[in-house]
Amino acid sequence: MTDYLDFQADFANAEVAETFDDLSYWSSMFGQLLFRHLPLAPRLTCLDVGCGTGFPLLELADRLGPTCTIHGIDSWDHAVERCRLKARVRGNTNVQVAHGNAAKMPYDDSFFDLIVSNLGMNNFDEPAAVMAECRRVCKPGGRIALTTNLVGHMSEFYRLYEQTLIDTGNADRVAQLQQHQAHRATIEGLHDLFSGAGLEVTDHHTDTFSLRYADGSAFLRAYLSRVGFLDGWMSVLRGTGREARVFEDLEARLNRKSREREEGLCLSIPAAYVEGRRP
Repeated sequence: MTDYLDFQADFANAEVAETFDDLSYWSSMFGQLLFRHLPLAPRLTCLDVGCGTGFPLLELADRLGPTCTIHGIDSWDHAVERCRLKARVRGNTNVQVAHGNAAKMPYDDSFFDLIVSNLGMNNFDEPAAVMAECRRVCKPGGRIALTTNLVGHMSEFYRLYEQTLIDTGNADRVAQLQQHQAHRATIEGLHDLFSGAGLEVTDHHTDTFSLRYADGSAFLRAYLSRVGFLDGWMSVLRGTGREARVFEDLEARLNRKSREREEGLCLSIPAAYVEGRRP
């Protein structure tokens, strides 16, 4: 059964934002990398770009304490409302959240001491424009830090997907799959993103996390997979009418692979933390 192929996330539905915290395990892996290296100090004015429903914004507010002011901005209106509610319930009076476009933010020039983005830059339509805007609103000497997943993300899955395309007579779609994979960030590309905005890269770190599932059926039906990745996976086959056949075969291969190892299906997630400074 490939019932998961019919899933569509309706981000205009407020209930999606109400339950979006189900993705926090994914975000928290990168958040741990962020807080492992992020410079923390009192009396800072900070910004979380792409704050979603409040992570890492609210955690950052706790880590920095009441002498700091923490702003967040996101284009998803329901998520902004959810974040505001959480800040109010938690008593984070030093948090302010705005609904807006990260490529055209409603802040004055040189306003922030510290800007963070956890898994944000790889989801923006115009990352270079967002980074340039971050530079504009960052104070001279201020810091900009981001985390992201890298090329090689879920390589175990993509290798099986590619072989499935070949074996099911869809070898002509392999190039599209490879192109889809290539849109992930690289360390070199992240350095270029910073330098292109006139920022000096001052620190970077990489790590590799693991996502484990009982088998391929669990992985393909997981909410994270359906909300975050399924549309991209299916785009490789769009217009062919072969999605169900290919994914049925792919699911069977993933299940066989999971039975080969005691830990089930284990997927590698290479990650990066990059920090820059506005001269």
